[in-house]
Amino acid sequence: MTDEQFQLMMDILGQQTSLLERLVAAVEARSPAPGYVRALAEFARFDWSEIDATVIQTDDDGIATISWRGHRYMRRSPSNKFDPAIWFSRVVGKDDDGSNRYERLITFKELAEPEPLPAKVKRSMG
Repeated sequence: MTDEQFQLMMDILGQQTSLLERLVAAVEARSPAPGYVRALAEFARFDWSEIDATVIQTDDDGIATISWRGHRYMRRSPSNKFDPAIWFSRVVGKDDDGSNRYERLITFKELAEPEPLPAKVKRSMG
């Protein structure tokens, strides 16, 4: 193989690598948020780098806006009869009736305790 052929091959490989990186970025940008769930008590000390998110804005209540894969997610919380929770979501479109459709990146809420395993399952585990 000549030096010229080797350089041509390296140029082609570089172009293919660049294309693959752009494809991965495009797929990740279109992938839905994973909908992580964590205990409500973790909110104040949560390490956002754990989910590859970056804090954009804070306020008196803590983290208010984060960025994940180039999208901004806003803090939300119910002010009604539902259980206490904090989540970060963003609008991803409109429903047929014109109302906003959201996706959640992460929810902080009270987690249920696991139920004990039935005796039959315990016996099968051996």
